[in-house]
Amino acid sequence: MISITTQQKVLQLFLVIILLIITPRKTLANDVRFQLNDRGLILLSNTQAKLGPFSFYLSPWLITEQNETSFGLKEAGLDLGIGSFHLTAGRKLLSYGPGRYLFPILSPLGKGLTAEGLDQIGYNFSTRKLKYHKFYAWVPNSGFRLLLGQRTTLDLGPFTFGFSETALAKKDIPDFYYLPLPFVPVAFYQFLASHTLDLPEANGALNLLAALDLTLRLSPQMKIYAGYLVDNRPLPDLKADSYFDWVQPAKDSLPWQVGYQCGLEWGKPLGISGIKLYTEYTRINQFTYTNPDPFFNYTYKGHNLGGPLGPDADQLNIELASTSEGPWQYGFAFSRKRHGEGKIGDQWTYQPGETEVFLTGIVETTDSFTLSATKRMGESDAVTLSVSIARLINPDHLPGSTAYQPAISVLGKVSWK
Repeated sequence: MISITTQQKVLQLFLVIILLIITPRKTLANDVRFQLNDRGLILLSNTQAKLGPFSFYLSPWLITEQNETSFGLKEAGLDLGIGSFHLTAGRKLLSYGPGRYLFPILSPLGKGLTAEGLDQIGYNFSTRKLKYHKFYAWVPNSGFRLLLGQRTTLDLGPFTFGFSETALAKKDIPDFYYLPLPFVPVAFYQFLASHTLDLPEANGALNLLAALDLTLRLSPQMKIYAGYLVDNRPLPDLKADSYFDWVQPAKDSLPWQVGYQCGLEWGKPLGISGIKLYTEYTRINQFTYTNPDPFFNYTYKGHNLGGPLGPDADQLNIELASTSEGPWQYGFAFSRKRHGEGKIGDQWTYQPGETEVFLTGIVETTDSFTLSATKRMGESDAVTLSVSIARLINPDHLPGSTAYQPAISVLGKVSWK
């Protein structure tokens, strides 16, 4: 049940009016989004202005919750576009991968309207079959630290191949690591510095992650995708006695710090018109995003740089959404999330015969059901009412307990040009 005092309602209305007033009118596009639930009100203003090849974007957010007001900046920056080439500088939301609900290698900081981007400089370009993006982001952690990232996707008709790479770097890495050359993996620079040039500053100066993904379009109405994230995986044991054992990782050397993801988008499932089915499963092994040097743990501002699911967890999403062209849209969603007691920063302890550990200790399971109805108003304006209930088994990893969390929220968007 939504419980908001009259004073809070007056404050929220006043904030809405102020945000509408201060948002510039003479721009390419403006919109204000809001979300009202039992915790309070969230406002997000999006402004985009264009002048020749330059585009400016600004997205501040504000939240009133329990008589407290806070604000932040989702995105803000400048984009220079020349043909299909774009150079951006400023705060920008970044996510890598084909997922709909989770992006294991690179995700926004937080979730929902208050999720924030990274302060970065980067560029991207595309051709008919190729897309490429490269960035350098400022993510300090008790000292200078950069996040280097790049993603390449290649469209080959029914197949789309993707490769993503990120690297947390200290300030004393060799200068050529910063070269803005496309398609050159940071892993290649690291190999070159460590094994060919024998540069001592390259040792212990990086934490690399990489991900491969494949999307297969089976028909205009159906596609499936899969991704594989590698944080740290043991190399093959080339000294194995058996001829075929070389394909297996070295036993008891390191845990498999990896993640998996697969998903399906299916329009008109089983020939039923007017609906679309989405489903996605993501798994992140224990110790993923964790480094022996805490400086390189894959976090920033208290959030994961990768998916918010975190290590030692998995999540299944199933969603049905209506696709009719009428003013009303309806949806049903189910989500199951399991999380063991593992967390970022945990260190692996040698256990004979055990290298891959997943869902350890008391597992917390969350089952969420959501019903939604959306009313379209014009070309882009809409209001959505969502009713959900979550059942938590072993909440906070307390064995044998169960908790229920009902919620109602209203999400809206008002836009103008």
